Amino acid sequence: MKKTQLMVIFIIVIMVSSAIGFVYINPDANKNTNSINYTGFDFTLTSSGKYIVNIEGKEFIFDYFPNEIKDIETPDFSLASDKYYLITHPTDKNENIDYSLNKMGYALNLLGIRAVLACDTEEGCDPDMPVKDCSSDAFYFKKSNINKVYLQDKCIIIEGDEVSMSKGVDKIDLKLANIE
Repeated sequence: MKKTQLMVIFIIVIMVSSAIGFVYINPDANKNTNSINYTGFDFTLTSSGKYIVNIEGKEFIFDYFPNEIKDIETPDFSLASDKYYLITHPTDKNENIDYSLNKMGYALNLLGIRAVLACDTEEGCDPDMPVKDCSSDAFYFKKSNINKVYLQDKCIIIEGDEVSMSKGVDKIDLKLANIE
């Protein structure tokens, strides 16, 4: 019994000293070495390969570093409403487009703007989702072989394949965060 107690105490001492050593011996452990400065903003690379930028306590998330998407042209725009529709065609939806929709909705939410999912046609659309077009303030995700971001009426259209849409969302988010 005494030998068991001694072993338990030994293990506890090892565990506690390891935790103390981790916290106090390496004072630089909390400094992030995966931070890259871009135009005065610190982009922190996470273990999942995403970049996070903290702006006034709001964490914007990017899949691409700004230099990777610098060639994507985006129109000048300003957000005029407190609600924007995220429009897609019902048959185009997949997990990649859903990811881009969620990423855009997250950025809008950080700015206090409500994002509402919508369809561009009633056929195949979830009955709980509205059907909208570019006469409403919206971001329209349009699957296509052409990769571009442009304005049409009240829509900012993000057109292309799934990867191009994700890059387009990051480029728009850079503008929304006032990084570009």
